[in-house]
Amino acid sequence: MKSLIRIVIISVILFTLFACGKDKHKADNDKSRIFTDAMQRQVSIPQPPKRIVSTAPSNTEMLFAIGLDEEIAGVTNFCDYPESAKTKNKIGGYFNPNIEVILSLKPDLIIATPDGYIKERVEKLDTAGMSVFVVNPKSIEEILETMLMLGKVTGKEENAKKVVKELSTRVKSVREKSADIPMEMKPKVFYEIGHDPIITAGPGTFVDNIITEAGGINIASDANTDWPRYNVEAIITREPDIIITAPHTTSTDKGKLQTRLDAWRRFGTIPAVRNNRIYPLDPNILLRSGPRVIDGLEAMHVIFEEFWKSKKNANTG
Repeated sequence: MKSLIRIVIISVILFTLFACGKDKHKADNDKSRIFTDAMQRQVSIPQPPKRIVSTAPSNTEMLFAIGLDEEIAGVTNFCDYPESAKTKNKIGGYFNPNIEVILSLKPDLIIATPDGYIKERVEKLDTAGMSVFVVNPKSIEEILETMLMLGKVTGKEENAKKVVKELSTRVKSVREKSADIPMEMKPKVFYEIGHDPIITAGPGTFVDNIITEAGGINIASDANTDWPRYNVEAIITREPDIIITAPHTTSTDKGKLQTRLDAWRRFGTIPAVRNNRIYPLDPNILLRSGPRVIDGLEAMHVIFEEFWKSKKNANTG
């Protein structure tokens, strides 16, 4: 009975907001623009939007980067960067945001992703008269393009251009340094995103793109899925020169991180282990498809650069 009452209440809220949303968009029609999002949907967005809800940490970081601090009305529980994001209203988790909370914030723009924000939720918010714009960058280049698009969508185009120009300069610097490295000098890399079971980054992911851009070879680039599971035997067979470990479960716990490093050291036949080339990196600069990915790119490049120098010295010694 309680469930039935809850459904009725939500339905009334959605109907009311849908009606209000239709009137609002009709009244502001001359102040709205149509944009095409990552799902190829035509989205009408008030210009400029005054109250924005972000449904993913990566979206939040992009929005803050282009100067939308005051306009951001709500973020997920996991949006913790920059520091100002922690003070924003919380809409729930990444995969289970609270629709009622989102509606209560009365956003005129919701920046969503197709991963956590499944199609049904997008449609439900659409029905409520919300402007939902979906983004889905899968590479460094697409992250920069998405930031430029968000600049256009939110009226922060000049800010976005300035930020993207600075980030592009940093990306170009890494690319130029990596361009002349012969294939035989590039390290074979295993990236550990999860350890129970062992999960890595496959083709088509921005982590795979970062490894390539930084000058390495992802040993899982031939996998048949985005985030494949690996066993230790397969890793031993592929002989990675470098292991990057960045599981979320160890990112803030030094004890757990040390335990994970010790676990890898049991497999001395792996070149990365034998040569003490296991590197912990902050997963938030590698797994969030936002501006801090450039920090991850640079950090990874420094690791690879050290490998190239040691290999070059070994060959000339």
